[in-house]
Amino acid sequence: MSQSLPARSASPVFVLAWFAALCAGGCAGLFPVEAGDSLPHFAEQAPAEGAAAPDFHLQDLQGRTVSLADVTGEHPLVVQLGSYTCPVFRYRRFDMHPLREKYQDRVTFLVVYTQEAHPVGAVSPYRDEEWVPWMNRVAGIRSGQPGTFEQRADQARFARQAMQSNARFLVDGMDNAIWQAYGRAPSAAFVIDQQGRVVLRQPWVEPRELSEVLERLLAD
Repeated sequence: MSQSLPARSASPVFVLAWFAALCAGGCAGLFPVEAGDSLPHFAEQAPAEGAAAPDFHLQDLQGRTVSLADVTGEHPLVVQLGSYTCPVFRYRRFDMHPLREKYQDRVTFLVVYTQEAHPVGAVSPYRDEEWVPWMNRVAGIRSGQPGTFEQRADQARFARQAMQSNARFLVDGMDNAIWQAYGRAPSAAFVIDQQGRVVLRQPWVEPRELSEVLERLLAD
């Protein structure tokens, strides 16, 4: 079982498959926005809109502890959860990058790196079996499920570099407490206001809706 993610670019086969999928159904067809069969629990387990956001004390990639109180109060907060083996998490970065640039001085953005959604040689957290999506197979994305916090942090560093992300990454603990508190989804996103209340919850990150909600918050 591999414990590291290979620094490998997409193969020509993947590029052709990606282009064909875009032509056939567009991005909306590739990436869900509603909780499907693998996430029936999200509506009940994720914090409700209007409720207080679950607290956290997590380490960033420099080993500093960050709490919810540290990042709320001055600006709205976007918390995105994910792992590199989740295709939605990887490819939504093309929309999240410009969103962070647009709101960089007015909104705080955090990524919480969670357990791998689709580990090789291990059971997926979303099925009772190994589940490697076709997009991972053709792109050569292979990773085992980290067994220690240090391994998970290493994979978070790899993911941030591979995606050329400018987001601040935090790392969920090996008890997966924040993943559970925020609804047990592979690429969820939340908007939290300055009072620490959930304004928007998404089982799958959808940047266009994030932007609309942020505009309303900032206007108020």
